[in-house]
Amino acid sequence: MKPTSLRLRGRLAIHASLLALLAACGPAAEPVTPPPPAPPELPQAAAPKAENPIEKGDPRRIEEDVKRLASDDLAGRGTGDAGAQQAAELVEKRFRELGLEAFGDAEGSSKSFKQKFSARVGAKVEAPTVSLAKKGQKAAKSPAAADVITAEGAQTGEAKGEVVFVGHGVTAPAASWDDYAGKEIAGKVALIVDGAPKPESGGKNAEALRDFKSVRYKLRTAREHKAVGAIVVAAGEELPAAPENASGMGIPAVVIKRSAAKALFPEIKWDDAAVASPKAAASPKALAGTEMSVTTKIEPTFADAWNVVARLPARAGSKTAEEYVVVGAHYDHLGRGGTSHSRAPGSREIHHGADDNASGTALLLDVARRFSKLAEKPARSIVFIAFGAEELGTLGSRHWVEHPPMPIGSVTAMINADMVGRMRDRTLVVDGTGTAAAWPELVNAANTGLSLTLKLGAEGFGASDHASFTAARVPVAFLFTGVHDDYHKPSDTADKIDVGGIDLAATLAARLTQSVADRPERLAFVEAPAAQDPHKGGGGGGARGFRVSLGSIPDYAWQGKGVKLTGVRPDAPAARAGLQAGDIIVKLDKHEITNVHDYTFALGDLEPGREITVEVERDGKRVALKLIPAPGR
Repeated sequence: MKPTSLRLRGRLAIHASLLALLAACGPAAEPVTPPPPAPPELPQAAAPKAENPIEKGDPRRIEEDVKRLASDDLAGRGTGDAGAQQAAELVEKRFRELGLEAFGDAEGSSKSFKQKFSARVGAKVEAPTVSLAKKGQKAAKSPAAADVITAEGAQTGEAKGEVVFVGHGVTAPAASWDDYAGKEIAGKVALIVDGAPKPESGGKNAEALRDFKSVRYKLRTAREHKAVGAIVVAAGEELPAAPENASGMGIPAVVIKRSAAKALFPEIKWDDAAVASPKAAASPKALAGTEMSVTTKIEPTFADAWNVVARLPARAGSKTAEEYVVVGAHYDHLGRGGTSHSRAPGSREIHHGADDNASGTALLLDVARRFSKLAEKPARSIVFIAFGAEELGTLGSRHWVEHPPMPIGSVTAMINADMVGRMRDRTLVVDGTGTAAAWPELVNAANTGLSLTLKLGAEGFGASDHASFTAARVPVAFLFTGVHDDYHKPSDTADKIDVGGIDLAATLAARLTQSVADRPERLAFVEAPAAQDPHKGGGGGGARGFRVSLGSIPDYAWQGKGVKLTGVRPDAPAARAGLQAGDIIVKLDKHEITNVHDYTFALGDLEPGREITVEVERDGKRVALKLIPAPGR
């Protein structure tokens, strides 16, 4: 290293030391300005509250569901028709999309969404045979095949006997009319004029007699007068349609054209006013020397039908996970009509069933959608069921109650929606609230903020699927927006549906389902009193049009002889007389009961306050009970 470099380094070191000494001995530095105080800690803004799916409807989807179910493509969703199967598949597809569990029939180690059952949907009718032999004539006469048809209510069988003309075939003491004049025609074939008599006196009797014109009634009356068969003569050359119901009135019977009657029975003056419009009932007139043979064959037809069933399991670890709340609605309707259920007689147009019950099915799907989005599942499991074959007598719900995938006693409540698409003035009927003491409070709480006008009804029985659960002693709530003129007509179309009303009803139904599912204690079933609401059914338990009320609940799925009871209303005449669920009524007063049609006609003959005897089959024995009918409602 060079010497000059060393000298330079020494000088730099001395300068650095002097600077350090001066800094140490100099005056104190100015204090540093403290930083401004930190602002006070503000409370953190609350995170946006998660939207409760139970409160969030989807009106657009509700509208789409109603339109699809009530479309021409599904052709009225008649049980046994392709449209009903398509509707079931639509519901199944939606349940799958929502991630719900299949809870129908077992398919190997897994389950299907569908629960299959058989429904009686119509009748197979063979061409009848009719022949008339007269004394002194070599060959028997028969009408042309086009001039005769099997009568509605005919029984399969063959009848042979002398012909007896009995006018219009009406026995109505209250209307002062009896075409049989109190006589039996045992072993004879009754010859009957179609329609109702029109007495010269007119007035109330003439009005009352209009109720006795049905062919079924005429056949039942002929049977009660011991006839073995019947021939009904049409008013002209038009014959009725072939029967679609194989339930018979006990005797073979046909309807023939007026021209055929003239050819077979010229001794009757068919064009005489005394025959068509008699002034008074005449005595039966035997056509001497005649022997009539009538053969009819009619058998019921059956079709596959389905309930579509899904489950939302309760949250893990819940002590009530094996208890269930059922939410249901039927998806079937009347197809193209043509049955006694249609209010458009003779029409074969599509009965769209938008309100009955595409509206309830759309509500069911919307409630299922809301529950599927819950972050925390409820304490009890929820079962969603779209019922089939309700219009044929609540067949689907009866089948499910009798064949549930778990014990029926584990069902704590059932909420049913049927015809919820015509809400007026924000009014919703909720029936069944008498089947559990807690229902009124729960329903009113579910209405908080909805401002619906609620009409609470107590009775759990009625003309929809909840009645099957009431009979099984399950508390029920039935949502309904009321009847209207389009009910069971082709004009019940989607354009008349109040989608906003369905959305409101769905919110109430979802809230109600959640409150029942999460409450600590289960609802306890209570026998509810009979109701007086105009939309109720029940075969004499308060249905409109009867002078009497018995409080009986017929089982419309029953296919045997007589009328089987699903149950009886508490503190009603039937209950006081000792009738009970499972009884089969075989005689009511003086009338033998073969089916529900017989039962309906027999009710019309009863008088309030007049004691009668009811005979039932119970546990293989015939039991006679005394009953005093109450006035009808």
